[in-house]
Order: sequence, then C-alpha cells, then structure tokens
Amino acid sequence: MDRPSPDKACSELAPIEIGLVIIGRMDRIDKQAIRLAREQLLVWLQEQFPQFAWRISAVQREEVPLSIRQEPSALLRDGSDLRDAEGWDFAILFTAADLTCRYKPYSIAVTSSALDLAVVSTNRIDPHAFDAEVDESERVHTVAQRLTTLCIRSLGHLNGLATAREENNFMHIPSSPKELAKMREFDSDQHSAIENNLHQIADPRLEETQAAEKLSPFRFYLQSAYINRHEIADAVLHARPWEFPLRLLRLTAAAVSTTTLLMLTAETWHLASYQAIATLAMLLGVVLAVTTALVAVRQRLLIRRRRSLMREQIVITNCSAVLIVLLGLASTAAALLALNLSAGYLLYPLSLVAAWIESDIGMVMSTTYWQVALFVTTLGLFIGALGATFEEQHHFRHVVFVDEEI
Repeated sequence: MDRPSPDKACSELAPIEIGLVIIGRMDRIDKQAIRLAREQLLVWLQEQFPQFAWRISAVQREEVPLSIRQEPSALLRDGSDLRDAEGWDFAILFTAADLTCRYKPYSIAVTSSALDLAVVSTNRIDPHAFDAEVDESERVHTVAQRLTTLCIRSLGHLNGLATAREENNFMHIPSSPKELAKMREFDSDQHSAIENNLHQIADPRLEETQAAEKLSPFRFYLQSAYINRHEIADAVLHARPWEFPLRLLRLTAAAVSTTTLLMLTAETWHLASYQAIATLAMLLGVVLAVTTALVAVRQRLLIRRRRSLMREQIVITNCSAVLIVLLGLASTAAALLALNLSAGYLLYPLSLVAAWIESDIGMVMSTTYWQVALFVTTLGLFIGALGATFEEQHHFRHVVFVDEEI
C-alpha cells in the first residue's frame, strides 16, 4: 500500500485502536503499573509509528470472578466479545491470576492471532515475588516496564512477526521476567513488516463502508475472508495445526485404537478390497468436512453475532478456527494413512491378504493396501473426531486459539 503524503498524514492520520482490559480485582501496585504502562506504550507507539493516530482505551472489569489460576481461553473468549463491542483493532487483557499453561511450566503472557488478543499476567513479574525488601516505587516502575515490553511484544506477534534469538529484540522469548529488561527494539525488517500490516488494518473495514449494508451475510463472509486472507493465513500458521496429533491426545488415541482394531479383522480387508480408491478418497474428504464442522460446533469455536454486528474480525476468527481444525484433522488423517500403509506392507504378507479377501496371491496388488489404508483411516478419523468432541473445552480452545505462551 502506498504511504500517504506528509501533508495528508498530518491532517488525516489512520487510526489504530487498542483496548487494555483489566480483568478481575488487582492491588494498588498493579493498577498504578498498568496506568504507567499504558502511557509508556502510547508514547512508544507514537514515536515508532507516527503515521498512525494511536488510541488506547482502558476498561476495568472487576466483576469478572477469577481463581488463583486462570484458563487463558476463557479470558480470550470474554476479550473477543468486548473487542467486537468496542470495535478495537487489538486488545490486551491484564490479570493478576497465574495463567494455566499447556506447553511450559509457567507463562506470563499468551497471544492469539486468530482473535487479535493477548493476555498478560502480573502474577510473576512483580519483583516483590523475589525480593521482599524492594520499595513500592521501584515495584511500580519495574512492573510497568515489564508490562510495556510484553504489550509491545504481543503487538509484534499479532502483526505477524516471528520469534527472534537476539536477547535485545522484542520478539525474543524471555526465560525469566528479568530478561524483559533486555528486550528494547525491533530490527528494520520487523519494523517495516509491522508498518505494512498496520496500514492494512487502518484501512476502512468492510462493515464501515456503505456497500456492506447491501451484502448478504454469505457475501459479507466471502468478501471479508478474501480481504483478510493474509491475516487468516498468519493465524493458521501460528496455530501450527500439523501438531494436532501430539496436542490432542484423546483424538489421536481414539483414532489409533480404531484403526488398530480394524486392521486386525479380515472383514475390513474384504470389504475395503471391493471399494474403488476414488470412492474411498472421496469418502475421506466428506468425513473430513463433516468432522471439522462437528468439532467446531461442539467445542464452540465459532463466534456468532446478529447481522447488525457483523465484523471483519469475526470473519477472520471463524475462518481461522475452521481452517485450523480442518488442517489439524487433515494432518491426523495423513499420519493415520502413513501408519496404516506401513503396517499393511510390513505386517501383512500377500498370502494372508489373499486368504482374507478370498483371492489368488497373484491378484493381490499394492492397490489393496491403499484401499484398506484409506478405508481404515476414514473410520479412524471419524471415531477420533468424536473423541475430540469430548476433549476438555478449555484445552481444545487453547490448542486452536493460543499461538504462543511466553
């Protein structure tokens, strides 16, 4: 996108809105630190990206009950509702609760590209947790600095940046809260990438145009998905759906158990040998589509709004969620297919297969192994998806929506 001229940039700066949401009750130190972090973040953004009109709103939600440990997926769900209602481009949620982790011993922040949200916890970044003698002003200053760094890093991630190894880079993954003090800059390539993405975000949303009133929900979804195709692709890549078989163990266990049992029965081989490979491949595709819809609905991954509240961000979230689940299940199917083919060729000699399908050994070809593998994979995927619907909802939403635990 062409950069606006200096005169136009001064008179009509493109607005970017960020919402800072305090979830639950916090002590005086945390409140002061968040207030200071908001000021520091605004100054930093205005200095680094002066071509945009930065607006940072602060909202307090003390009525939300929190436990000592909090599921990030629950906070992200509440945050997405508030983000849609306020029309923010990004939102960062602050909580005093410790965040439940899936991939690390502990986490001080999580990000979600699909939702354009981040959750930051003050639980482990207060120096008072490690030094009881630290005075109050130092605590406020240190917590504020660490919160500002986490906010900047989260915004970098939400704008498509990958992690960096350099300790002074904002996209570095800190091994402890103390390392946040070393993270001070983006390199030139990162800065340009953020700027380009912000220009796209600052453009008028489809729902803000007059043409949106004439669009049906279906056409609104199609146009929004096309306009935001790069954001959707980034959200899917950050979610790493190819890791589904390892992250969703109930789905994998149900699928592998099913395929193992089916591979041991002669009836399976006999029935599969009578099916055309094209038919079995088509059946696998249908099951993949059906199970994707089943999982998305059962796990409540889709955001639903009435027509007057249709937003591009809702389309991005829903399309990203569906694609993540689809590619995750497709990865599971590919792994099952490879496993079944390998087991067939290695464990089932031609003589046994010929006896099971009541055929001569000379008539048994490699297509038989493919027929059985496709048939068994299809049934295993369907049973596995049923198992996935019984996954604990917070865990499943965490796998789908949380890109990174910091």
